Amino acid sequence: MRVLCIATFVIAFNSVGCHVIGLGKRQQDDAIATPGISELRPLPWGKVNFIHTTDTHGWLEGHLLEGAYNGDLGDFYSFTMRMKQKARHLQRDLFIVDTGDTHDGNGLSDVTSPRGKLSQPLLTHIPYDILTIGNHELYVNDVTQDVVENFRPHWKDRYLTSNVYFKDLNNNRTVSIGEKYTYFEGEFGTRVLAYGFLFDFRSHGNRSVVETVRHEIEQDWFLDSLTAHEPDIITLIGHIGLRFNEFYILIDAIRNVYPTIPIAILGGHTHIRDSVKYDPWAAGIESGRYFETDFSKDNVTFARRYLDQNRQTYIYHSVDNNETEFDTEVGRNITNTIFDLRKENSLSTILGYAPQDYYLTAADPKTNSSVFHLIMQEVLPKIVAKEDLKNPPYFLLNSGGVRYDVYKGAFSKDNMYQLSPFEDEFFCIENVPREIVLRLLPILNKEGEALKKRGVWPYNERVPQDQQAYLHQQEVRTPGYATTDDFGTDGDDTVHVPIPYFDLPAFVANDVPSTAFIDIIYADFIDSQLQDLLFQLSHKNWTVIKPYGNVTSSTMWVDFASKYWSP
Repeated sequence: MRVLCIATFVIAFNSVGCHVIGLGKRQQDDAIATPGISELRPLPWGKVNFIHTTDTHGWLEGHLLEGAYNGDLGDFYSFTMRMKQKARHLQRDLFIVDTGDTHDGNGLSDVTSPRGKLSQPLLTHIPYDILTIGNHELYVNDVTQDVVENFRPHWKDRYLTSNVYFKDLNNNRTVSIGEKYTYFEGEFGTRVLAYGFLFDFRSHGNRSVVETVRHEIEQDWFLDSLTAHEPDIITLIGHIGLRFNEFYILIDAIRNVYPTIPIAILGGHTHIRDSVKYDPWAAGIESGRYFETDFSKDNVTFARRYLDQNRQTYIYHSVDNNETEFDTEVGRNITNTIFDLRKENSLSTILGYAPQDYYLTAADPKTNSSVFHLIMQEVLPKIVAKEDLKNPPYFLLNSGGVRYDVYKGAFSKDNMYQLSPFEDEFFCIENVPREIVLRLLPILNKEGEALKKRGVWPYNERVPQDQQAYLHQQEVRTPGYATTDDFGTDGDDTVHVPIPYFDLPAFVANDVPSTAFIDIIYADFIDSQLQDLLFQLSHKNWTVIKPYGNVTSSTMWVDFASKYWSP
């Protein structure tokens, strides 16, 4: 949930009764300590304010191995309640928003069937004013059904799915999962008209339907909703990258009716910290991923702040560094519940001990510090490839299937879910001529770049490697994100020493073997794309061995860690 935003504009959710309780260690028992923070930037309160989370992917216990993000959902709950109280004291409207992808990426959300059975109820404690759905709620039908039947009803008209539908088998109808829009008034009078959209997503299960944004704004309901109310602000929440076309389409449609109304946009999906100014009256923020950060913004003068997700940061902003006033009974109960659930489901069970750090984006994918180098050179050859292969193997994976870093030391069951939450099987195509294999990766990555450019989002969280020499000469600060967005370089509330960032290709592979014929081993997620490409290059259909072996992209880590990383 690396996201949070506090801004100037919004509605208050009534506080539940809570009282201050005794202090003590508040992080999960196996979380490392928060590093010393030398400098924090205050939040720029405005007339309307937002706290924003997105792409939490089940990381409700926080980042146990990263002290800057080690706060858990109980800490976040206490933070939201204290911020609501602070907003009430300042007589400012404050709204709390989530923009989807609460599944896939952490044992707490993924250990159950359906996924989210443990984590989704925990989220219902947070006083969200409006929420929307993400693509990870739509891949698998039973997850979508659980959202429809058990999660969405809690939020009533606050769960917004303006272009996402569910096929109800009981009456053979396709119905909107949530409300298409909502109109409400904040505690201090701000009138809000809000919509919740998903990007043009096509890989959903067969019980969900996603219409394009352009299709929806051409329907009567959209224009009717714009003209039926007199809002002070229009809020677009979406599981959409801030620089994707969908938001520009929506802003243009709104401007036909309200040329100068303030528009606050809260996005998601791309897992970055970013803020965009669309026109003099419209701006957007995206807070990140995996329960890591937060943000802030203002009236027609927009401001933002990305918060590192830890108690020290929360306390500084919400109760003026007075820790005794921060904790709430509900917050502590959430923390204890998360601990118990993790213990009951053996998520802290150690599978092995990693000999070093392996990075997702902080290392060149071709170096031995990269998690992709580890996968291609160690895990796949030792765990997935069989000894009776006809030819040398060529391993091919989509990089999006790998989700996080590996840190030196204990590698737990939960780390496996964080690293590889998707249970992809492996397929194999034998006897492919080398001259064809040589062409696969360049073409696949070219196709991947074309899709990436659809949104034109910047990977602006980290500085390029060649700036590191300069950074090492600077004052020692907490390593982390050094965000540059449309509003400048002062968005991060914690001043960080930037860490390296290497842009990832859409697909990764080992070196092409030098033999005349090669066996391609790949994750089933890319099966249709790869088979189509092979047909284009060879003008023949290839026999596919599926599944190839009895290991998945998740369980291969269990086998590898227990066999090769044992003490």
